Amino acid sequence: MNNTFTLQELFNNRIFRVPDFQRGYAWEKQQVGEFLEDLEILSSARHHYTGTIVLHAEDAKKQDSEGTTYTETNIVDGQQRLTTIVLLLNEISGELSAFENSQALAAGIKKNYVEGTSIDDVPLYKLSLNKDTDTFFKKGVLPESDGVAAPSTASAQRLLDAKKQLSDYLRKADNDPEGQESWLRKLLDKVTSRLYFNLYQVEHISEVGVIFEVMNDRGKPLTNLEKVKNYLLYVAATLDVQQQDTKDHLTDSVNDAWSDILKLLMESGLSSPADEDQLLRSHWIMRHDPQSRNWDGSKSVKNRFDLRKYQDDPSQMLKDIHEYIDELRSACICYCDARRPTRDGAFKAFTSKRNDVKSWNSKLVRVGITATFLPLLMAVRMRWSSEPEKYLEVLKLCEAFAFRVYRLNGYRSNAGQAALFRLGYDVAHEKVDFGSAISRLKGELTYRCGDKAYKYRMGTEDQQWSEVYGWTGLRYFLYEYETSLALDKGGSPKVSWQELRERNRRDTIEHILPQSIDNQDYWQKRFNSDVHREYVHDIGNLTLTKGNPYLSNKSFPNKKRGEKYCYEDSLLLEEQEIAKSWNDWTAESITERRAKLLEWAKKRWHVDFSDGGGVRQGADIDDDVEDEESEE
Repeated sequence: MNNTFTLQELFNNRIFRVPDFQRGYAWEKQQVGEFLEDLEILSSARHHYTGTIVLHAEDAKKQDSEGTTYTETNIVDGQQRLTTIVLLLNEISGELSAFENSQALAAGIKKNYVEGTSIDDVPLYKLSLNKDTDTFFKKGVLPESDGVAAPSTASAQRLLDAKKQLSDYLRKADNDPEGQESWLRKLLDKVTSRLYFNLYQVEHISEVGVIFEVMNDRGKPLTNLEKVKNYLLYVAATLDVQQQDTKDHLTDSVNDAWSDILKLLMESGLSSPADEDQLLRSHWIMRHDPQSRNWDGSKSVKNRFDLRKYQDDPSQMLKDIHEYIDELRSACICYCDARRPTRDGAFKAFTSKRNDVKSWNSKLVRVGITATFLPLLMAVRMRWSSEPEKYLEVLKLCEAFAFRVYRLNGYRSNAGQAALFRLGYDVAHEKVDFGSAISRLKGELTYRCGDKAYKYRMGTEDQQWSEVYGWTGLRYFLYEYETSLALDKGGSPKVSWQELRERNRRDTIEHILPQSIDNQDYWQKRFNSDVHREYVHDIGNLTLTKGNPYLSNKSFPNKKRGEKYCYEDSLLLEEQEIAKSWNDWTAESITERRAKLLEWAKKRWHVDFSDGGGVRQGADIDDDVEDEESEE
């Protein structure tokens, strides 16, 4: 049955609940702002059709302290709008309570749209959110003052942001010529009486599973992670098993797992839809299908757990889904640690080698390509969870692979991906032992950039090093050199990688021989235009710096010693080394430093192939898979 209702009519004798299969609060500043703009332009004599609300009424009833009966109603579609409206009405109630003539009105708003009192004298909330955010919504957002800890999920943070945006909007009425109280009352009338909703009521729960997949709120489509959760909860609600507690247990397991996953992703700064998709995809490749071209987002998971496949054995479906949920939660820990190794709590299960693991995993992240290695790293971590030395050995090879193949040889970021995905799958399914896994990883590295190719690429006769300023791996190369100098002194770099990354590239890489030597006698005596062009972007002429604006095109002696910034006083050891090692800067100096850097690099990214260089399997695997986005 379809009808048109005002908000006041919609809330009459209903209390609303966002089911656990629904997403969390997804509106951001743009969507909240558009909603407020709609209210701004709505005149007091007109109505505004706000959209369709899809509801499914439960059998449960509740009574308030005055004996009014309410039907518990699930919001199938429209929760973003209704949640935002409740937030707005809650703020309007708070603002109006400051005016003596509106205190009764403020209390009525609160009672009718936000929170009343049940017949048992406990709070009766007119809107309850899903399990992920409901407590925070009721204890940390609706009260005037903070009542709980900081938000632990992206949805909770968005609720808090929306509350502030709405509160700021209401305070702009301080300058209204009719006064704030009058403005707030008019706004209240717009919200409760002039916003119209098309209401569609779902008669049977079986319809819900179809509707929530095709209906989305304003410009915020469901993520794959949300769709997978929704589908699994739908399965839990409709699975043909006799024991209700068995179905309830599956529902609780899904909710608990997604709560843990979303919380961990947010704490790790990985809560974007792209991060969620990458987690799902990496786990799927590792555990279910290493052919990445077969991955079709949430559809792949739905096809794997299609109800029709389990018609004769629903108990097996329960078992398989529980296994999938548990593995995905474990995979999320591995994913967050691999992507954010410096975060608090990363690799906390490793009682030994933890610092080494965090250090080497950080190096892999700095190279800028991790997606290719995620299924393998997940598989090794989950299979040999109590043997960190195995994970560390694989990490070191992955970092060498990333640098040698992608940064040094310049391969596209999908090169070798199919073989590495297959290796991760085989490790997860215990088709290979650790020694064989290492051999296959080395085999793929040998094929892509073996010792002969690597030594040539690192050779001083290779002219690639004369024009490396635009090289993608330059900053990583120089930072690793800085790290090695610090380690030789028993310490760590005094300038963090994060600090360098947050600054513009041209501000963190110094040309010792400046890019421009016009009107510079010191440099023109040592470099004519042809020699300058040959050496200016040479690896031997480049160093990390924090003082590029100060150094500019000064002479070498003035760069060594200066008032504001100079090599001798730099926090960067490689700049200090330049000051100590050379008194003059010529083509010969650049050649000497290049040779020193490349000799160091040969050792830094050396891989021991003494066992025969590894065995490459899957030479027939098609590497033409989609490119991964670099984290760089």
